[in-house]
Amino acid sequence: MSYRKKKRTPANPKQTVLTGMNADVQGVEELLSTGELYSGQPYQRPVLDRVVDKLVREWDPRLLTPLVVSYRDGRYNLVDGQHRVCAMRKKNGGKDVTALCRVYHGLTYEQEAELYYKLDRAKGHLRLSHATKALVESGADAEIIEIKRLLEDAGFVWALDKPTWEAFEVEATRAVINAYRLLGGAAFSRMLELTARTWHGAPSSVKASFLSGMALFLKTYETELDDNVFIKRLSAVDPEEILRRGKADFSTNKAALRFARVILGKYNSQQRGGRKLPYRFKG
Repeated sequence: MSYRKKKRTPANPKQTVLTGMNADVQGVEELLSTGELYSGQPYQRPVLDRVVDKLVREWDPRLLTPLVVSYRDGRYNLVDGQHRVCAMRKKNGGKDVTALCRVYHGLTYEQEAELYYKLDRAKGHLRLSHATKALVESGADAEIIEIKRLLEDAGFVWALDKPTWEAFEVEATRAVINAYRLLGGAAFSRMLELTARTWHGAPSSVKASFLSGMALFLKTYETELDDNVFIKRLSAVDPEEILRRGKADFSTNKAALRFARVILGKYNSQQRGGRKLPYRFKG
């Protein structure tokens, strides 16, 4: 079975230029067996059975476009079309089929990842975590690469694909990026070090809402805060309690502010005598 009628490859196949990546790299249309295609690269999102089943139910060959393939290191790597290939095989009783592919020769692994990111972003299919993982693999986004480096320097792992919920594993994506943009590199590293030394990578201390609160707290009290005092006082507080209290605050719809307030309150309540931090949050 084929999702298109089998035909000879044209003598002068249509070519597509990858602009913005490598002007010398061009794609040609070829007919390939799905058995020749390799997928599951680290930059790709996992195949979801529900998406495959939906494709099978709503199958319409008139809407299909060529699979995007990169010929690299002697094999055909399926860059875009994993779900379609699974649906085609499922419709054919699990057997391989012949499919029209747009094949690119000469791409590096990093260029494949960048192409995958751009194709899926254009279709709106990628979750932020999967898009960020693709950018990490491509090495094409300096900001994302820097964030990953700073996380690792602080002892954390940015689990963008398959979190295991272990200590020092950060699943949050948007909160991490926003914290970096709010604080800048140096203060972002400081926030990570404070979090690591205070709560030792506890999963609850690196949840998105918790990190958002930490970023706002540090941005507000950046010049007044003594790191050693913070670690001494807040290490006595279970991060789960901070999460519970933040979620129970309905006085504002700004999540970062709710959790930053709790952190401030715990910081001030954990000390006997001495100077407390004044309330400086806006809103």
